[in-house]
Amino acid sequence: MIVRTPKGSGSGAPLFFVHGAFAGAWCWDEHFLPWFAGKGWTTMALDLPGRRGRADHAELQNFGISDYLESVLEAVDALPAPPVVIGHSMGGYLAWKVAERRRLAGLVLMAPVPPTGLAAPALQLAISKPDLFAELTEVHTFGTSAKGIDTLHSLMFSDAAPRSLAVRFAPKFQSESKRAIADQYGMSIPNLLAISGTPVHVVGAGKDPLIPAAHVHYTAALVGRMATIYHDMGHGMMLEDGWRQVAEDIADWLTGIGLCPA
Repeated sequence: MIVRTPKGSGSGAPLFFVHGAFAGAWCWDEHFLPWFAGKGWTTMALDLPGRRGRADHAELQNFGISDYLESVLEAVDALPAPPVVIGHSMGGYLAWKVAERRRLAGLVLMAPVPPTGLAAPALQLAISKPDLFAELTEVHTFGTSAKGIDTLHSLMFSDAAPRSLAVRFAPKFQSESKRAIADQYGMSIPNLLAISGTPVHVVGAGKDPLIPAAHVHYTAALVGRMATIYHDMGHGMMLEDGWRQVAEDIADWLTGIGLCPA
């Protein structure tokens, strides 16, 4: 667990960040954790089971989505107050499931795998960009891609983002549990009644091949919200150069629903 505590006495709901597939808590600590802590929020990010550096890293392929969810629930239950859970991609899928099971102060979904599952976005990628879909399938299957940096850049960042971003972050990404990926392809029926009453904010990226804007809008529509789409950004919006605008908008939304920092 990476925890960033604001100077002085932080107050209100803590911000709990959940990373996506192939990543770790490090992706939040690049910009978001220190930035939000600097604004007065207590921030934390959990490494899901099997992440590099954890004692269970060698057991990665034994973990499924239910194991990831249990890990997040345990961490949430240990907090002194209901948090705002902020999930990206697969982490958004997990965050939604946490909101179905626990009372949260708020829920922020960033380019989330829809709560109904990964099948629809994957089908769109297969049709619109078959070569990239084949490369992603190779990554899922073998944990690598012959094109390496180019594949990472195409999947995570917009065309306008410098290739140096992919070069910089490539060593930090890792293999993902094939079981956890497969679990997201199963049809999941979201419990809209359970999530009713939880403030929800949904954002996506216009240059995202993994979770295209249409699927982000779909997730937002499930809870009667309008999604915010950053049209010039890619999937890894917390790592691109425009990350600050995303963070500022989330901070404004949090303040707007009364979750002000210290």
